[in-house]
Amino acid sequence: MAGGTHTVLTEKTVVIADVGESLFAAADLHVRHRFEFLSPAYYTSMGFAVPAALGASFADPSLRPIVLVGDGAFQMTGTELASCVRYGQAPIVIILNNRGYSTEREILEGPFNDVHEWQYDNVCNLIGGGRGSRVGTQREFEQNLAAAFADHSQLHVLNVLLSPGDRSPGMVRLARRLGKKLSTDKP
Repeated sequence: MAGGTHTVLTEKTVVIADVGESLFAAADLHVRHRFEFLSPAYYTSMGFAVPAALGASFADPSLRPIVLVGDGAFQMTGTELASCVRYGQAPIVIILNNRGYSTEREILEGPFNDVHEWQYDNVCNLIGGGRGSRVGTQREFEQNLAAAFADHSQLHVLNVLLSPGDRSPGMVRLARRLGKKLSTDKP
């Protein structure tokens, strides 16, 4: 989320990352204060980020949530964005859309890791507010993110299209360790 030496994260933003690849993607962000980053510690908390943005906005209305969430986790709780619209909140939601559960794919590949693809950029039409964007390139990401930061009047949903095989090195290391542990724990 940095453009050159300028960062878009300020003391008025709070980054909220869901588990899995979203959390690993957030590991390289530079935040200044302990309260500017929220994430669950356990994988069983998948779907945490969008409702956490709602809660964070109520807890401190001066902060603007930046949500990093995978497509699978978003499908669990993303409809809470309707509450954000209802209460006039304006989070920026970045959906890492790789059409499934990348951590599980790394542990054990199979069609059970795929999720039905939603048109995430159209969710704002469904909930009656906000602006959705479909993002396929780095340039489109930078442009849409800049537009979202400039517009505090509504929530923004960025549907970031990724390859199912696009995984961070940190997530791959963790998933492989989990996969080995699972295979050695079998009776």
